[in-house]
Amino acid sequence: MVPELVLALFAFLFGLAVGSFLNVVALRLPEGRSVVRPRSACPSCGARISWYDNLPLLSYMLLRGKCRDCGAPISPAYPAGELATGLLFGLAVLVHGPTLQLIPDFLLLSGLVLTVHTDLRHWIVLDEVSIGGAVAGFGLSFLPGGVAPLGSAMAAAGAFLLFLGVRAVSMVVLRRRPGYVKVPEGEEDDESWSGGLGWGDLKLAGMIGAFLGVVPTLVALFLGFLSGALVGGGLILLRGRDRRVPVPFGPFLALGAAVALFWGRQIWDAYMAMGASLA
Repeated sequence: MVPELVLALFAFLFGLAVGSFLNVVALRLPEGRSVVRPRSACPSCGARISWYDNLPLLSYMLLRGKCRDCGAPISPAYPAGELATGLLFGLAVLVHGPTLQLIPDFLLLSGLVLTVHTDLRHWIVLDEVSIGGAVAGFGLSFLPGGVAPLGSAMAAAGAFLLFLGVRAVSMVVLRRRPGYVKVPEGEEDDESWSGGLGWGDLKLAGMIGAFLGVVPTLVALFLGFLSGALVGGGLILLRGRDRRVPVPFGPFLALGAAVALFWGRQIWDAYMAMGASLA
């Protein structure tokens, strides 16, 4: 147990570093900028960020969430992403142990964290995450001890087709109710924006299926829809949010996928046992 805890600690620290890089990717890639050059700088004053001010999580606390040069506030999304990645990496070690399956675990979790960043900020699920992730997930299914290649392919195709059907139905409904969905602020000039499930959500569902296989993917999609409905309904009730204003669905899919990665089989088995007891 002690070596596993030590490995989980190292995974946590590694996750902090990965999370810091994901912050850069989420900020630059949607804008078509290089994720390598130039060096990170303050978005307010343009001052280059020194290495000692770029330590994951630690620098944010030492600087009290402000730029050293101009005092502008640093978005808490940056340390939150770093901390989330670190915790997820450490949890992967504790749940699945030090096996080869940590490779697909870390890749999937990184893609999910990146999706939360980009979908909340830009309403974008990057193709590099969804399509590239689906290819990577299927390729890694050939590693021993994880999802079988057939299960990976079936889950990826099934999740994509399911979401394609949901999108088709929602588009029919929305066409009959013009103006029902308000285009989010900043997306007015995007002619592809139409509300409902976007193509990024469809491709993300396929990527999740490629990594998780059939049963955990069913759990992930169910939890994604459930959490999205609960949060959306809660925003309407508690904050008076206009029900015509959508919320990004990618973060809820990411949440469902992360839970299913760790406990998808247990949730499925508990559900089936409950169904059997009620029959």
